[in-house]
Amino acid sequence: MKKILITLLVMCLGGCSAKNVLTDYRFQTQTVPPFVVASWFKVDAPGNPIRIYIEGDGNAFDGRGYPTDNPTPKGTFLRELAAKDPNPNVVYLGRPCQYLQAGACDESVWTNGRFSEEVIGSMEKAVSNLMKKARANQAILIGYSGGAQIAGQIAIRHPEKVAYLITIAGVLDHKAWSDYHSDEPLDKSLNLADKKVDFYKIPQHHFVGEEDDVVPAELTQEFIASDDKITIVPNASHHKGFNKVTDKIYQMGMTK
Repeated sequence: MKKILITLLVMCLGGCSAKNVLTDYRFQTQTVPPFVVASWFKVDAPGNPIRIYIEGDGNAFDGRGYPTDNPTPKGTFLRELAAKDPNPNVVYLGRPCQYLQAGACDESVWTNGRFSEEVIGSMEKAVSNLMKKARANQAILIGYSGGAQIAGQIAIRHPEKVAYLITIAGVLDHKAWSDYHSDEPLDKSLNLADKKVDFYKIPQHHFVGEEDDVVPAELTQEFIASDDKITIVPNASHHKGFNKVTDKIYQMGMTK
């Protein structure tokens, strides 16, 4: 009964919304204790690399700065990007407690513990499950906003399986990001800044918006310190204006 209710909830979220951009993808819940994570995928070429889009932090806080009771993203930026990816094996992967409130959901999961060991471990299992489904030996991880931190953490743990890491408006050092905005630190979260040596070994590229005031370009530049690994997209904000680089994103990591 629980699985039926979860499925109906997510089907309604897609079908009842004004814009269900993943209609050509199959929906499947990923049971990755202590969470259940929502995923949409297409696998048209089993055995080939799989591209996995990892969602950002979503609707974690309201307009007054208080934690919400549901972190499901209100925007469709990353879903649209995944839906239009022309490659044969593509996944859109939500974060714990997005789209469905299942498992150990409490507000720490999308606030100060959004990159905790529990969260990273669960997302790591979800990526592994999806790779097995596609019979893929290699994955290209595409992390948006806070999803970049998740993607990076998984890549560090499995460099033999991650062929390429792509981030879009990515939070790579959440301490520097919190300090920049004078926000409370994410004191229950892991941070890529503590694993730079391993992180720099991963083939990677980072897309940042010239006008992004959520994750400013200078934060990525300070962390990466390599201009050839960064594309600053003119006139782009945190979730708009990346249409001019989508072809590059779709091609990146597919040929080496």
